[in-house]
Amino acid sequence: MKVLFLSQTSELGPSSRYRVYQYLDYLRREGIDCDVHPAIPSKHYQKVYFTDNPLKKIPYFSLVFLKRLASLRFIKNYDIIFLQKEILPQFYPVLEKAISRLNNRIIFDFDDSIFMAPPQRDSLLYRLRYKNSIPEILKASSYVITGNDYLRNYALRFNRNVAVIPTSIDTDKYTAKRKASKKKDKIIIGWMGSRSTAFYLEQLKGVFKALSQKYRIGLHIIGADEYRIKGVDITNKRWSLEKEVADLRELDIGVAPLIDDGWGRGKCGLKVLQYMGIGIPCVSSNVGVNAEIIVDGVNGFLAGTESEWIEKLSLLIEDKTLRRRLGAAGRRTVEKDFSLKENAPKLKSILEEVFQCGWGN
Repeated sequence: MKVLFLSQTSELGPSSRYRVYQYLDYLRREGIDCDVHPAIPSKHYQKVYFTDNPLKKIPYFSLVFLKRLASLRFIKNYDIIFLQKEILPQFYPVLEKAISRLNNRIIFDFDDSIFMAPPQRDSLLYRLRYKNSIPEILKASSYVITGNDYLRNYALRFNRNVAVIPTSIDTDKYTAKRKASKKKDKIIIGWMGSRSTAFYLEQLKGVFKALSQKYRIGLHIIGADEYRIKGVDITNKRWSLEKEVADLRELDIGVAPLIDDGWGRGKCGLKVLQYMGIGIPCVSSNVGVNAEIIVDGVNGFLAGTESEWIEKLSLLIEDKTLRRRLGAAGRRTVEKDFSLKENAPKLKSILEEVFQCGWGN
């Protein structure tokens, strides 16, 4: 079986890394021939995703579009085409339509509410684009894979063959062995994400300020722009693939704030699972899949109001034993339900089903 994975980015992009790249070794060991063609390769990733001026992105997107067009001639050489999100969002769904005409064994995978505009980019143009485009590719796909039940319920409106494969953690990479924080006199609270999700941190500014007035804490922000709060000891770190796990291991507590809207409910819990995979306790907004992964007080904490955030974080700051207990329980949660070892066979099974049944639109 030959499968072409058309990923949104190289492995530098978190969605592509966790939905495609981390599965490749397993699938190849199982005898599946896998090729990956990212829309945004590594050499262009920083220039595209870390540039605010849209005009500077035009040359890269134009080049990528031409490369995608050229690759259409190879589509018929594969048994299955695996589309990870929109393969080139700026031109969606032009290329997807072309692919479906050349090869109708398509698996479409998405782990965000891509059928609506992101909160920070909401406009009439975005709403019309996403509202009309996503159903078309869902209908044209042989099979749809989503990252949670909220997304699955949307996809079922347009395709009956839908399965959930949750965001999964490589437990061999994310080990629970932790090194001590370099600042031993402080408890390190941390957040890992990207520029596109950093706006969720705004709701915690008052929380971090209040905690800093009461406790000796440090705040590590990994992957966002410069994040500043007067009176709070903040270390801003640039995210890198090589240091991702090491940076997480420096944390004592992780935070995962969200907003309770359609975009927040479409999130698939990556931050929470990363913290749990390392074995550190986390506090998350009581929203979406995060509220399904976390059992409050058992393997983490959920918070809805600012006072609840302060209360839950204070409990963890004050009690080392509680941090260890919740961290260990979180690690067990990942191993049981959200590990690569647990979920890679599910992806293999879907690929085999589509291949053997010869499904097409």
